[in-house]
Amino acid sequence: MTQHSHAIQGLAGAVTSLQLENIPVEIVNIAKRCMIDVCGVTLAGATTESAKAFFDAATETYGAGCCNVVGTPHSLNAPGAAFANGACAHALDFDDNCYAGVVHGSAVVFPAVLAVAQQRGGTGAELLLGFLAGLEVEFAVAKALSNSIYDNGWWTTSVLGAIGSAAGAAKIAGLNRNATEHALALAAVGAGATRAVRGTSAKHYYCGRAAESGVVAVMAAERGATGPVNAFEDQFGIPGVLNDGEFNAKAIETLGMQFGISDPGIDVKKYPVCYASHAAVDATKEIMVTHGLKAEDVASVHCTVPPIVVSNLTYSTPRTTAEAQFSLEFAIATIIEYGDITLEHLEIDLIESESIQRLLTRIDVTVGDVPEQHRASNNICPEWGSVELLTHSGARKFAFAGSPVGSASRPLSDDMLQKKFYSCTQYRNNANAPLFLYDRLRNIELFGNIQGLFS
Repeated sequence: MTQHSHAIQGLAGAVTSLQLENIPVEIVNIAKRCMIDVCGVTLAGATTESAKAFFDAATETYGAGCCNVVGTPHSLNAPGAAFANGACAHALDFDDNCYAGVVHGSAVVFPAVLAVAQQRGGTGAELLLGFLAGLEVEFAVAKALSNSIYDNGWWTTSVLGAIGSAAGAAKIAGLNRNATEHALALAAVGAGATRAVRGTSAKHYYCGRAAESGVVAVMAAERGATGPVNAFEDQFGIPGVLNDGEFNAKAIETLGMQFGISDPGIDVKKYPVCYASHAAVDATKEIMVTHGLKAEDVASVHCTVPPIVVSNLTYSTPRTTAEAQFSLEFAIATIIEYGDITLEHLEIDLIESESIQRLLTRIDVTVGDVPEQHRASNNICPEWGSVELLTHSGARKFAFAGSPVGSASRPLSDDMLQKKFYSCTQYRNNANAPLFLYDRLRNIELFGNIQGLFS
């Protein structure tokens, strides 16, 4: 990509020139796996009280339309469906993650591109291309900002997600380069939530709002609305206001040639809890399985983790499902008691059960460094976990997980992804979960009018 006066010009140029036939097949396949995963977790999320609350609000706020609210028999107009589906996609915190920006990319971008594709009668190939365009723009901007914006307290899923959803929606809508620039500019100056949202349904709300924001930005730009094309260079733009002025525009120049979906890659969750807990959970499970231990054998567990884990997992004694998803102690207790963490383990009766509450008192967490013997590894993610487990017999067992199963470096197998998808469709016996959807998504580029995707 050539250099531009403004980063948004480079982003818009990449979006308008991106073609599916020029994208490596391995990149396309990763995108299809993301699409399968986000559709599954959205179907499950639609059954939650949080999603129902936001759907009810959406029906009163937005007009009727032809865009599916996934996991329900209802439809709304494009902004309304993008909002409702974004809230559903993140309602169970089971959606994917990317360390470019520490964002939940698919849960924002997919609802936006799905809504616009259904509104305009787009094809499966157009949906896939828009999805990829949105993710890659989001990841490129994230790389330019670095993860310091997340460290500064901004919930990047919202801040950057609106830009990604605008890019994907603009691609499907067929906006020209000038209109795409203004759609991206409109989205870029509407920065979203802070990380104080964790453990509450505000996370779901702002995921939906980011999806909706991108759709509305595209609709407005298509009709002539303008935004500040210098949104990243202006002293009061995102870098200047939210990121201490840091912005490496070179990350934009490789857009369309290098793919964030591959590097740093996508982490697909094996467990329906905050990804920050997954490595420590895997390390604990390794100890339990390797040594044939049962819950009654465990006297205490000590977890050593990096600062980002502690800053995300703030509920040591959770009382709600949302709090449990942001509790390392709960995740460790559940894997010890049940050998797994599934959607069913998030029910309030289990969270409050005597066995889980007893185990919570035996688990402590401290911030520390990667154990010396593992520091040479090239497979250590930012949210690694080290676990020391003491048994009642006095035996001490250790395990370290640099990256959890499901991470970009240790991806779920196709069978594991399919199993996760079907477990989501069966969650709470959702009668509106189409079981045929998995096969359609595997071959989404061959599908016709996206209005019929869920029919």
